[in-house]
Amino acid sequence: MCRGKKYCTELGNNPSQWDRDCPLRLPSVYDSAIDTFVDTVRLFAGGQRDQCIRLLETIDSASITDWYIEHGQQSGLHRNRIISLKLGAPLPIKDRYPVRSPARLQDAVFERDGYRCRYCGNRLIDQRLLRGFAKALGSPIFTRGTTNLTSHAIIHIAWPVADHVVPWSRGGETAMGNLVASCAPCNYGKADFTIEQIGISNPLDRLPVMDGWDGLRSLTVAL
Repeated sequence: MCRGKKYCTELGNNPSQWDRDCPLRLPSVYDSAIDTFVDTVRLFAGGQRDQCIRLLETIDSASITDWYIEHGQQSGLHRNRIISLKLGAPLPIKDRYPVRSPARLQDAVFERDGYRCRYCGNRLIDQRLLRGFAKALGSPIFTRGTTNLTSHAIIHIAWPVADHVVPWSRGGETAMGNLVASCAPCNYGKADFTIEQIGISNPLDRLPVMDGWDGLRSLTVAL
């Protein structure tokens, strides 16, 4: 439990040992959970609902969700507390870029970035696929609820977000040149901090990983 503590046990309190690309890298075992989810979607698309549900039950959603709440979402706060880089007050609303929501650009951002988080490299899954799968499956085993505890772990680690590299509150534009695909742990971990405030590099300085992963968009029509 790291909430309210001086430092995160997953992150540590030595900035020289921190990851320079992302607030806090996901445990590698969680990549296997995404592999399992891919297999469950394929089973369901092939008409094997019962087998799909049995395979979904092998994903340890509770422990992944706990990591997300206690470590993933808190990583930027812990980094900033130790770095102690203070900035002035955020810009007044009237002085910020007129459009905050990246909704109209997010699909283009995700495709440009190969449906991978530009911070940690985690695979992301198309929002329509996740919504459609939850609805079509119609089982409490996989839900996207209104709280962390009512959403499946795959939602926490693979839901794609178009993230402002320079925060909107600091004058960042809602434009392709300032948006990157992000997983929820990196998005919430970074929060409203600048990359300097949490000691990470600019993800736009690294080329996206383009390895053929499409966020399962190709399976959306099969649901």
